[in-house]
Amino acid sequence: EAIVIMETARRDVLINRKPHDVRKTQEAASAKSVYERIGGEGGIANFVEQMYEKATADVRTKSFFEKNKAKVSVHKKQLVSFLAKLFGGPSSYELSDVRAAHYTLNLSDYHFDCLLDIFSSVFKEMALKPRDQQDAIQLLQPIRSDVTTGYTVRMEMARKNVEKGKDQLFKRLGASEGITQLVEMWFNIAKSDARLKDAIGDSIDKMKAGATIFLVELLGGPKAYKGRSLGEIHRSIDINDYHFDALIGDLSRALLGAGHPDNLIDEVMVTVEPVRAEVLEKVRAAMDSVLMRDGKSLLERFGGDMDLETAVEGMYDKAVEDSRVRFHFEKAKAKQRQVRRKMYQYICGQFGGPQQYDNAQLRPTHYNMNITDYHFDVILNLFMNVSKEMGVSGETLMDVQVILNRSRADITTGCT
Repeated sequence: EAIVIMETARRDVLINRKPHDVRKTQEAASAKSVYERIGGEGGIANFVEQMYEKATADVRTKSFFEKNKAKVSVHKKQLVSFLAKLFGGPSSYELSDVRAAHYTLNLSDYHFDCLLDIFSSVFKEMALKPRDQQDAIQLLQPIRSDVTTGYTVRMEMARKNVEKGKDQLFKRLGASEGITQLVEMWFNIAKSDARLKDAIGDSIDKMKAGATIFLVELLGGPKAYKGRSLGEIHRSIDINDYHFDALIGDLSRALLGAGHPDNLIDEVMVTVEPVRAEVLEKVRAAMDSVLMRDGKSLLERFGGDMDLETAVEGMYDKAVEDSRVRFHFEKAKAKQRQVRRKMYQYICGQFGGPQQYDNAQLRPTHYNMNITDYHFDVILNLFMNVSKEMGVSGETLMDVQVILNRSRADITTGCT
């Protein structure tokens, strides 16, 4: 706790420690802000209208944007004000309010990536120059932690409790009898949910029976289910992310209605959420659209294995010399070689190359290192600068930025 409190003072203590670069200062003064390049307040308002239309039509994000007209109107105005401030324009919006506004919404990195995917498509439709698109996305990326911290913190606390044993979770829910009653409440809510009308139809009793057997086992009870895979079962139902979000929300309401405490509800949510991918039987479209363009993987568009290895080496060399992150990279030569190799292996897999790194180790490896968003942004910028110096194209750099930012939560959660 003491370390976390001290970390918040970093920017105030070091505010005047950066060397003054006259050339960069002059370039920054003469350059137009993203706010100006996007068309000022009118351009941002137009962007928000198009983005909102896409977000309410996209099954991945629809549940977060589908509100009554009054709320939609207020939300759009807030978004215009927020983006104006973020993009360097006149606005009274306090960026420090972003975290509090999103803390209870359970927005995960998956949802944030989907929103970035929508943002990028709107920027392209607005015919923004590639450099302007890249700069806008770059400004949006650091907001990720503010938007997802509520979900990350609650899920991490819940995950630690679940690691003590699902049998404890099973008992705290009232064992098989308690879970059976919970499912009854859950489906009573779900059958009145207009969002689920097409997905549930007339098969609610059959779904209820299957959900009871499955949840008893999933939440730590005796293993009794021997049927088809979840994907096979739900394939004919045509269920999507929108329906899954609605079901998760209804389950949360059922748990609350049953009188379960918030921490127990979070533990159930963190246990159920991974089922999404199996139920929907799909690889995330947002990830695919970034990894593959014109039949080429991001690794191929970056320049291949050797160019990636060169970029990682260059980034590491700069990190060792950078006072902001030197502490984390200044190691014995043998250890440096090991870390460099693991960084290359991890990024190679993320760029669509061979999977040589166990991604499940990313979070536990970094958990006790006290790496903050500040440190993450420094390293990301070093990698982006090296890649740019190597001649990587602007469009590819945008995709690199999106993919690498997906590692942010795993790397910074320990400090978060």
